[in-house]
Amino acid sequence: MLTIAALTLKETLRRRAPFMTLLVALLLIVPAFIPITGRLKLLPPAEANLIVSSLYTFLATDIVKFFVSTLAIALSAGAISAELERGVLSSILPKPISRFSVYAGKWLGLFGFCVINLLVWCAVIWAVATYRSPDTSHRALWDAVPYLLFYPAIFVSVGLTYSTFAGFGLASGLSIITAGVGWSVGIFYSLNSAFDVQLLGTLSKVSGYLFPLGRMSRWV
Repeated sequence: MLTIAALTLKETLRRRAPFMTLLVALLLIVPAFIPITGRLKLLPPAEANLIVSSLYTFLATDIVKFFVSTLAIALSAGAISAELERGVLSSILPKPISRFSVYAGKWLGLFGFCVINLLVWCAVIWAVATYRSPDTSHRALWDAVPYLLFYPAIFVSVGLTYSTFAGFGLASGLSIITAGVGWSVGIFYSLNSAFDVQLLGTLSKVSGYLFPLGRMSRWV
């Protein structure tokens, strides 16, 4: 299982996935060089920088959640089907290796790569926030990391599941639709609060249980 995880990680590196790591890191670094403008200039510099760093951390965390989820889908959606087409799994499975070991190894390799990306991006956010507001502790960002790990864990699992019977395009589409079902919890809840329609409340609960992205977004 660990051997398959290592091979999966090497395959991910061969597909030049680290370029996404670099591009997102550069995107997160840009706010470090944005000057303070507008009404913030009327505030003391320390207070203005605190507001900027807090807003940056809040928005950047959502950016990381989006990109780590996208990365997990992109890597896992074709992980099984692509190797079935190339005949790689056909040559492995007859050997004394269980299907569970193959799938678990794939999952560990892809999840491990996503975790590395997540930690790199969080380190960039912490560095930029500390640069903008050095007198403030940004430990809350690292406290949120265990909750952020749920995103790659869930999306790698979903992508691999769909990849067992669908090609990359269909598996990616199904993963995105599944994510949409999870994110619709907040929409159904808001509509139910506004119009008091029992069906909307039921849809909100069902969506939350099917794919708990809406609940997870309230954790971080």
